[in-house]
Amino acid sequence: MAGIQFPATEKGDRSTTAFGKSVFGSAAQSLGRGDVAEAIKKEKDWRHQYVKHLDALTDQLCVTATQDAEKVAQALRSGLEQARAMEFESAEGTTLRLAEAMAAMPKKFETVKVEGTGTPMLELSLPYAGKHLTGQELSNQVDHWAKRGTMEPDSAEAVKIGAQRLGDLRGRTFLVLGAGSELGPVRPLLQAGATVAAVATRRPGRWGELLAFARSTAGTLLVPVASAQAVANDNELAQVAGADLITETPSIAEWFLRCGREAVGAVTCGTYLYADGEANVRLTVASDFVVDTLAQALGNQKVSFAYLVSPSTSVVIPPEAVQAQETNFTIAGRWSKLFGQRLECPTLPGVTPPLHIFHGLVVLQGPNYALAQMMRQWRAVLLHMGGFVVSTPVAPTCRTESVVHNKTMSAILDGMGHWHPMESFNPDTARMAMFAILVSELTEQQPPKLASPMHIFARKAFHSGGWRCPFDLSSLGASTWVLGRLAPAKHPGRHVNQVKLPHQRRWRQCLQQQQQQQQQQQNST
Repeated sequence: MAGIQFPATEKGDRSTTAFGKSVFGSAAQSLGRGDVAEAIKKEKDWRHQYVKHLDALTDQLCVTATQDAEKVAQALRSGLEQARAMEFESAEGTTLRLAEAMAAMPKKFETVKVEGTGTPMLELSLPYAGKHLTGQELSNQVDHWAKRGTMEPDSAEAVKIGAQRLGDLRGRTFLVLGAGSELGPVRPLLQAGATVAAVATRRPGRWGELLAFARSTAGTLLVPVASAQAVANDNELAQVAGADLITETPSIAEWFLRCGREAVGAVTCGTYLYADGEANVRLTVASDFVVDTLAQALGNQKVSFAYLVSPSTSVVIPPEAVQAQETNFTIAGRWSKLFGQRLECPTLPGVTPPLHIFHGLVVLQGPNYALAQMMRQWRAVLLHMGGFVVSTPVAPTCRTESVVHNKTMSAILDGMGHWHPMESFNPDTARMAMFAILVSELTEQQPPKLASPMHIFARKAFHSGGWRCPFDLSSLGASTWVLGRLAPAKHPGRHVNQVKLPHQRRWRQCLQQQQQQQQQQQNST
């Protein structure tokens, strides 16, 4: 198996469990929490018990970030350094340390430029519930999502700002890892007239579709092609286009760096990657080397970075979200109160003002998924602390192809909408909403001032309602599946001018009462 590999253990195997535990243990030890590191090391049932250890580590990172940000940076660097200690096997069969392979960065790819002939998209259209929302309809919908708690208020504002700033993308260059991602921004970026250097695996059918799409837009698609390949038309280009991030990492880094240096305007590197199991970790390590290479070579005045944060991770959330959980529990139905367990977002000790953590990791997803997600978050924090503009909004739960091919998961997503304020989304809806948020973030010339570096994930979150739902949805799994099969709730957050249903009136009355109480408290002080 050529390319990036997990390091061999003393026993000669390539254990993902030992590797993951070493990464998290290294971060904990550097943070000064030897007890957390020791608990991770001693855990015998890592596959089923990893969540409690990673939540403990994240809690300590978040607390320490409010007191000693540099100590947190050291811990994150230590964890990432351990994660990057992989091996690389060349096509010739030579194995060396991945860091050594990356240092060489051999030139392999030439750039084929595919220029569109269309007119630039200047107005954002959000596909949702059978309609394409623009203008005031779009604003009303995102405001409604924010009011019911499916997204945070600053996320709704970001969508509205981004929808008005599409013209800012002309002249910008985007370096995209995972160009085939269903939630990634490649297609709307091209429609808006941006230049996109795309890395995706060699799949001629998909490249053919992307090339045809790019020709119809106002954008420019930069396609990596192995140097020895010559192409006469788009059909031939589709046969040879693409690159493998796991086996060609050093050359991809070289190509991206070349594209970034040749770009006249600002550059953004976006990471939109996913793979099942341990391949997800190897992809993430590869992308981390590429991102770090760009950051060091181009600097924070030239390049910015973009990620989408999974809603199934543990992050700091605003206190208003925790307050909303109480309101939503008050108006919740009898069934959910009978079977649902209350969601716990603990207030971490020793921090003023109070710090709340949403523990979103799910045992079912596995420790490799958690490692990949947390590595990306750690890199985002370090980039933010290094003065880079970093877009890292939490993305909603979606009916992506990788999810809905599992009939059980598909039914659960369709049933989520029965638990206020939850809603799962089709990929095209999420893609355009997250694209608008990205545009809004890129208008910021400097990183925002935050309460701590770990608060970067609390901004502009479109979390599907998970932060404000009062229940741990895993406790309602069976009910959610049944409801999804019998009564799918695919657009519960649709904004319509109609008479409110009884449960909607109760929710509105409860919210008004809470607002009145808050106003009275402010007046009294």
